[in-house]
Amino acid sequence: MNAALITWLPVLLLCLLALWLAWPGIRCGYQRRRLERRIAALGDQHLRDVMLDDGMGGQSYFEWLLLTGEGICLLNTNQRSGHIFAGDKLENWAQVVGSRSNHFTNPLFALEPLVATLRYHLPGVPLQAAVLFGGECSFPKGRPESVLTRDELPEQPSLRNIPLSLQQAWEQLGNMVRQFDPEREGHLQPYRESPPRWRLWLALVLLLSGGLWLAWRLLPG
Repeated sequence: MNAALITWLPVLLLCLLALWLAWPGIRCGYQRRRLERRIAALGDQHLRDVMLDDGMGGQSYFEWLLLTGEGICLLNTNQRSGHIFAGDKLENWAQVVGSRSNHFTNPLFALEPLVATLRYHLPGVPLQAAVLFGGECSFPKGRPESVLTRDELPEQPSLRNIPLSLQQAWEQLGNMVRQFDPEREGHLQPYRESPPRWRLWLALVLLLSGGLWLAWRLLPG
């Protein structure tokens, strides 16, 4: 067998296998970054991953706050895929993926205390609140009014006329919030579906093995 083929064929096969293993994670990361850009396009300005005093001695976590022409929008994300069976007043919602089903707490309930926190600090300012499902999902039995899907998000930001009173309220809000600490407060971040980490680690092991094989074949003595 040709020496070059013996040298390079195993490396090629290992690289292809590593790419196959890592591809779901690469795709997930790309889709997440694209979704973040589209969320940011909803507002003229935005704050992300911030903490705010709830007025009762505690702290509230806000994933997204967006300044729009209609007011300040509070947005939480939920990265679930599949068929979602939901209702405004239902305590638990269901996610069905293939033959598997999973129940989770109604994410709309989490919006209520956050809206209350904003009203405490910004009385009289128009507020909107919604949950964005960013995965590949559908709502066969109907979608609650305060739920958005990623297909509804704009690809590019649009021009907005922000009233002066809203701009002033936004600046006031920006002075009150703080960035959250991922080490101490990471449990507050939203649920995100992602490929298992072992796929990435195994892909790295395969790439390292290919590099070692190549070094052994090409380096002298």
